Amino acid sequence: MIDKTFAFILDELNGFLNSRFPSNEPHAVLSHLVNQDGTVPVQVEKKVVLSLVNVEREAAAPASGMQARAGGGYARISPSLNLNVYLLVSASFGNNYGEALKFLSAALIFFQGRPVYSPQSSHRFPKELEKIAFELVTLDFHALNNLWSMQGGKYLPSALYKTRMLTVQDARITELVPESTGAGAGL
Repeated sequence: MIDKTFAFILDELNGFLNSRFPSNEPHAVLSHLVNQDGTVPVQVEKKVVLSLVNVEREAAAPASGMQARAGGGYARISPSLNLNVYLLVSASFGNNYGEALKFLSAALIFFQGRPVYSPQSSHRFPKELEKIAFELVTLDFHALNNLWSMQGGKYLPSALYKTRMLTVQDARITELVPESTGAGAGL
């Protein structure tokens, strides 16, 4: 689910960036910013980089574990898991700081212009999702320092978005529950 969400976001962002800055190559990539050995991945050079930095459970969302089925009764399935994922949008343009700011600004305009996606707003929207909403997260300097330390890299011009709400559902039936026929049924 997370992979499909990020692939969709990446495709939409690249379409937007290419309309502003025509190119034969994508302007944005999905990647970590630093390899395990501390080197910078080649694919992130001169790109806007989308990275997953956190996954959290959305406690406020209802999680149903029952579905009505044809012929009466209910099927018990595992309750859905509602998630928020944190998306770091970084501009990796080496020593060209002006270019990094230009592309980060364009990415901010992209997320501001379309803060919510749904099947009605995009024909390419993943079938498994109901909607995706983006919320810009403001970090204080201490949290920002921790985030970049966790990434293992030097600070790049960036923005953090909370991406609400992905629902993960295992649709396997764990139990069949017969339809209730009332208090006096069968008498």
